[in-house]
Amino acid sequence: MKASLAVIILFTLVSSLLVPATALADSDTHTYELFVVVPNVSEAANGDQVAITARGTWQVHPNRAIDLTGTFTHRAANGTVLGAGIWTATDLLEYQSYGCGVVHNFPTPGATTPLPPNWCGGAVKMRILATPSGTNLQIEDILTVFCIIGPNPPNSHDDPTGEGITLVVPGIANFNHIVVGMNHYVQLN
Repeated sequence: MKASLAVIILFTLVSSLLVPATALADSDTHTYELFVVVPNVSEAANGDQVAITARGTWQVHPNRAIDLTGTFTHRAANGTVLGAGIWTATDLLEYQSYGCGVVHNFPTPGATTPLPPNWCGGAVKMRILATPSGTNLQIEDILTVFCIIGPNPPNSHDDPTGEGITLVVPGIANFNHIVVGMNHYVQLN
Protein backbone atom coordinates (compact mmCIF):
# COMPACT_ATOMS: atom_id res chain seq x y z
CA MET A 1 0.00 0.00 0.00
CA LYS A 2 2.82 2.41 0.88
CA ALA A 3 4.52 1.64 -2.46
CA SER A 4 1.27 2.46 -4.37
CA LEU A 5 0.88 5.71 -2.46
CA ALA A 6 4.49 6.66 -3.21
CA VAL A 7 3.96 5.98 -6.94
CA ILE A 8 0.78 8.11 -6.95
CA ILE A 9 2.53 10.97 -5.14
CA LEU A 10 5.52 10.77 -7.50
CA PHE A 11 3.20 10.71 -10.56
CA THR A 12 1.26 13.73 -9.23
CA LEU A 13 4.47 15.66 -8.56
CA VAL A 14 5.93 14.93 -12.01
CA SER A 15 2.62 15.76 -13.71
CA SER A 16 2.39 19.10 -11.91
CA LEU A 17 5.87 20.03 -13.12
CA LEU A 18 4.80 19.42 -16.73
CA VAL A 19 1.87 21.88 -16.56
CA PRO A 20 2.84 25.16 -18.27
CA ALA A 21 3.46 28.03 -15.89
CA THR A 22 1.03 30.24 -17.83
CA ALA A 23 -1.86 27.92 -17.01
CA LEU A 24 -1.04 28.20 -13.32
CA ALA A 25 -0.56 31.97 -13.44
CA ASP A 26 -3.88 32.43 -15.22
CA SER A 27 -5.87 30.98 -12.32
CA ASP A 28 -5.83 34.44 -10.69
CA THR A 29 -8.40 37.14 -11.38
CA HIS A 30 -7.11 39.40 -14.15
CA THR A 31 -8.61 42.15 -16.24
CA TYR A 32 -6.96 42.99 -19.56
CA GLU A 33 -7.35 45.88 -21.97
CA LEU A 34 -6.89 45.21 -25.68
CA PHE A 35 -5.47 47.75 -28.11
CA VAL A 36 -5.76 47.11 -31.86
CA VAL A 37 -5.21 50.64 -33.17
CA VAL A 38 -3.59 49.77 -36.49
CA PRO A 39 -5.92 47.48 -38.49
CA ASN A 40 -4.94 43.81 -38.18
CA VAL A 41 -5.56 42.00 -41.47
CA SER A 42 -6.38 38.36 -42.16
CA GLU A 43 -7.04 36.57 -45.45
CA ALA A 44 -9.40 33.80 -46.60
CA ALA A 45 -8.45 31.08 -49.11
CA ASN A 46 -10.20 32.98 -51.93
CA GLY A 47 -8.02 36.06 -51.36
CA ASP A 48 -10.67 38.14 -49.57
CA GLN A 49 -9.28 40.07 -46.62
CA VAL A 50 -10.77 41.47 -43.44
CA ALA A 51 -9.22 44.31 -41.41
CA ILE A 52 -10.14 44.69 -37.73
CA THR A 53 -9.56 47.36 -35.09
CA ALA A 54 -10.53 46.91 -31.44
CA ARG A 55 -10.54 48.46 -28.01
CA GLY A 56 -11.94 47.29 -24.71
CA THR A 57 -11.50 44.92 -21.79
CA TRP A 58 -12.04 41.34 -20.73
CA GLN A 59 -11.79 39.54 -17.41
CA VAL A 60 -10.80 35.98 -16.59
CA HIS A 61 -11.37 34.02 -13.36
CA PRO A 62 -13.58 33.62 -11.50
CA ASN A 63 -16.08 35.12 -13.96
CA ARG A 64 -15.56 35.65 -17.65
CA ALA A 65 -16.61 39.04 -18.91
CA ILE A 66 -15.93 40.96 -22.10
CA ASP A 67 -16.52 44.54 -23.24
CA LEU A 68 -14.83 44.97 -26.62
CA THR A 69 -15.85 46.87 -29.73
CA GLY A 70 -14.20 47.75 -33.00
CA THR A 71 -14.46 48.23 -36.72
CA PHE A 72 -14.13 45.89 -39.69
CA THR A 73 -13.57 46.23 -43.41
CA HIS A 74 -14.08 43.27 -45.76
CA ARG A 75 -12.29 43.54 -49.14
CA ALA A 76 -12.42 41.24 -52.16
CA ALA A 77 -9.15 39.85 -53.50
CA ASN A 78 -9.04 42.74 -56.01
CA GLY A 79 -9.32 45.34 -53.20
CA THR A 80 -12.99 46.25 -53.69
CA VAL A 81 -14.70 46.97 -50.37
CA LEU A 82 -17.47 44.40 -49.90
CA GLY A 83 -18.58 45.63 -46.49
CA ALA A 84 -17.52 47.70 -43.51
CA GLY A 85 -18.98 48.54 -40.15
CA ILE A 86 -18.70 47.96 -36.43
CA TRP A 87 -18.56 44.89 -34.24
CA THR A 88 -19.26 44.17 -30.59
CA ALA A 89 -18.04 41.22 -28.54
CA THR A 90 -20.84 39.14 -27.03
CA ASP A 91 -19.01 36.25 -25.36
CA LEU A 92 -15.46 35.48 -24.21
CA LEU A 93 -14.88 31.95 -25.46
CA GLU A 94 -11.27 31.38 -24.40
CA TYR A 95 -8.13 33.14 -23.27
CA GLN A 96 -4.67 31.58 -23.39
CA SER A 97 -1.98 33.75 -21.81
CA TYR A 98 1.53 33.82 -23.28
CA GLY A 99 2.81 35.85 -20.31
CA CYS A 100 3.92 39.46 -19.89
CA GLY A 101 6.87 41.83 -20.03
CA VAL A 102 8.97 40.54 -22.94
CA VAL A 103 8.74 39.83 -26.65
CA HIS A 104 11.00 37.36 -28.44
CA ASN A 105 12.36 37.61 -31.99
CA PHE A 106 11.61 41.33 -32.18
CA PRO A 107 12.82 43.59 -33.72
CA THR A 108 15.09 40.94 -35.30
CA PRO A 109 15.17 37.13 -35.15
CA GLY A 110 16.87 35.98 -31.95
CA ALA A 111 16.39 39.31 -30.17
CA THR A 112 14.52 39.60 -26.88
CA THR A 113 12.98 42.97 -26.11
CA PRO A 114 11.90 43.86 -22.55
CA LEU A 115 8.52 45.60 -22.23
CA PRO A 116 6.57 47.05 -19.30
CA PRO A 117 5.63 44.19 -16.93
CA ASN A 118 1.89 44.73 -17.46
CA TRP A 119 2.11 44.44 -21.28
CA CYS A 120 0.93 40.93 -22.00
CA GLY A 121 0.18 38.61 -24.86
CA GLY A 122 -1.85 35.57 -25.69
CA ALA A 123 -4.79 34.41 -27.74
CA VAL A 124 -8.20 35.84 -26.85
CA LYS A 125 -11.09 34.15 -28.66
CA MET A 126 -14.55 35.71 -28.65
CA ARG A 127 -17.95 35.60 -30.28
CA ILE A 128 -18.83 38.91 -31.94
CA LEU A 129 -21.74 40.53 -33.74
CA ALA A 130 -20.71 42.46 -36.85
CA THR A 131 -23.07 45.14 -38.17
CA PRO A 132 -22.36 46.40 -41.70
CA SER A 133 -22.80 50.18 -42.04
CA GLY A 134 -26.23 51.29 -43.22
CA THR A 135 -27.92 48.03 -42.18
CA ASN A 136 -29.55 46.42 -39.17
CA LEU A 137 -27.98 43.11 -40.12
CA GLN A 138 -26.00 41.41 -37.34
CA ILE A 139 -23.60 38.68 -38.38
CA GLU A 140 -22.28 36.34 -35.69
CA ASP A 141 -18.55 35.65 -36.07
CA ILE A 142 -15.69 34.15 -34.07
CA LEU A 143 -12.73 36.52 -33.68
CA THR A 144 -9.35 35.52 -32.25
CA VAL A 145 -6.67 38.12 -31.51
CA PHE A 146 -3.09 36.83 -31.20
CA CYS A 147 -0.44 38.92 -29.43
CA ILE A 148 3.14 37.56 -29.35
CA ILE A 149 4.15 39.38 -26.15
CA GLY A 150 5.23 37.07 -23.36
CA PRO A 151 7.84 34.40 -22.76
CA ASN A 152 5.58 31.49 -23.82
CA PRO A 153 3.99 32.00 -27.26
CA PRO A 154 3.47 28.77 -29.21
CA ASN A 155 5.89 28.13 -32.07
CA SER A 156 3.27 29.19 -34.62
CA HIS A 157 3.07 32.63 -32.96
CA ASP A 158 6.60 33.30 -31.74
CA ASP A 159 7.62 36.08 -34.12
CA PRO A 160 5.94 39.18 -35.57
CA THR A 161 4.33 37.18 -38.41
CA GLY A 162 2.24 35.31 -35.80
CA GLU A 163 0.67 38.48 -34.41
CA GLY A 164 -2.75 39.45 -35.71
CA ILE A 165 -6.29 38.13 -36.01
CA THR A 166 -8.34 35.34 -37.46
CA LEU A 167 -12.05 35.64 -38.15
CA VAL A 168 -14.52 32.85 -38.85
CA VAL A 169 -17.91 33.70 -40.33
CA PRO A 170 -19.58 30.29 -39.86
CA GLY A 171 -20.73 28.80 -43.15
CA ILE A 172 -19.49 31.81 -45.14
CA ALA A 173 -15.77 32.59 -44.78
CA ASN A 174 -12.70 31.62 -42.81
CA PHE A 175 -10.11 34.40 -42.65
CA ASN A 176 -7.42 32.15 -41.16
CA HIS A 177 -4.19 33.48 -42.68
CA ILE A 178 -2.64 36.38 -40.77
CA VAL A 179 -1.45 39.06 -43.20
CA VAL A 180 -0.39 41.80 -40.79
CA GLY A 181 -0.98 42.52 -37.14
CA MET A 182 0.11 44.77 -34.34
CA ASN A 183 -1.71 44.80 -31.02
CA HIS A 184 -1.11 44.42 -27.31
CA TYR A 185 -2.88 43.63 -24.08
CA VAL A 186 -2.38 45.57 -20.84
CA GLN A 187 -3.04 43.75 -17.58
CA LEU A 188 -5.05 46.16 -15.44
CA ASN A 189 -5.10 44.00 -12.29
